[in-house]
Amino acid sequence: MATLKDRVQALFRYRVGKYDANAIPQELGIYAQTVAGANVNEQSALAISTVYACTYKIASTLASLNLEIYERNGRNIQPADNHPAYGVIKDTPNQVMTAYEFWETIISHAVINGCGYAIIERDGSGYARRMLIADYYEVDRMPTETEEGYIYRVKDYGMVQPENMLEVCNLQRKSPIRLHRENLGLAKAAQDFGANYFGSDGQMTGILSSDQPLTKEQMTVIQGSWNKASGQAGTKLLPFGFKYNRISISPDEAQFIETRKFQAEEVCRIFSVPPALVQLESQTTYNNVEQQNLMFARHTISPWAKRIEQEIDRKLLMANERPRIYSKFNLNDLFRGDMQARATFYREMTQIGALSINEVRMKEEMNPVDGGDTHTVQVNQIALDRLGAYSDKISSDGTTEQ
Repeated sequence: MATLKDRVQALFRYRVGKYDANAIPQELGIYAQTVAGANVNEQSALAISTVYACTYKIASTLASLNLEIYERNGRNIQPADNHPAYGVIKDTPNQVMTAYEFWETIISHAVINGCGYAIIERDGSGYARRMLIADYYEVDRMPTETEEGYIYRVKDYGMVQPENMLEVCNLQRKSPIRLHRENLGLAKAAQDFGANYFGSDGQMTGILSSDQPLTKEQMTVIQGSWNKASGQAGTKLLPFGFKYNRISISPDEAQFIETRKFQAEEVCRIFSVPPALVQLESQTTYNNVEQQNLMFARHTISPWAKRIEQEIDRKLLMANERPRIYSKFNLNDLFRGDMQARATFYREMTQIGALSINEVRMKEEMNPVDGGDTHTVQVNQIALDRLGAYSDKISSDGTTEQ
């Protein structure tokens, strides 16, 4: 049986991991100072506009997608709207949050902190009746000797078994803010530099020098007078015999704009969000933005959606229901083009019999029409159930049906 010392060491190794001893305070969030001099942690990083924009873009996009539970019956698939977890996932996860707010919150936690948590409370049959968001900093994932190997301890709630904790995770459950603290620190330092520069009315730091010896009292008076004058607009007057030498560099010399733009692109790279989607690039064309939208859907949103789908299937569906019943995000809206592209797609799909008119109308949220359920093909647009007779007819006498 593991001793208390072994448990403490195991917990410490889990929370800290194999890092340099000098980096342990930073990894624990005790000391978040970067080489650039900026304090960066999960909260302060959101003050960087690109970090906030990337987090919002990922979380809001996923939350806005249609999340369904489907039931597969042979070749037929239909929404399982009578499943007990359907309403919890799609409509009302708890009494104080909408489904959109719930998914946006837990995904934003995962994007920033590395993990997002929600406690699953079940009814007497074992189905989820509600899900409660648990703050990342109030959840400890503790090692145990059970079969699962870990258990969750939630502040002001108690212990939670792994099967009752919905966990949406980033890569290796690690915070991108901590992994890329120095990158973000440079972005924050550039932002702070601009704020300090414009906050001081563009006054640059410098040195007042004199050829004449000065007493301590004289230096104090002159320094105070100069500092007071530097905070006011207008011409500054140097005392006789003094010279002013600038020791700081101007924003142009520091390549301020270029540095901020490059660091913003670095943040986009960290979160895998195309720059145009967070209004970063000014010289973009419609085609460029359309391609970046597709890249975002395929390489950023799709992996996040797969993580969430598998976690829902594992935690909110019974073992004997899988894989007949499963959850799925509808990503079609992310891959939809403009009206002309959609019209071309629908026309081709109806001409080969893949979609009926009513299925097209349903995708466009339009009411069905009489006779619209019949699937047709391009050969005179005849019904599929008449295709065999049509083929026999043209084979027998070489004529075509008008």
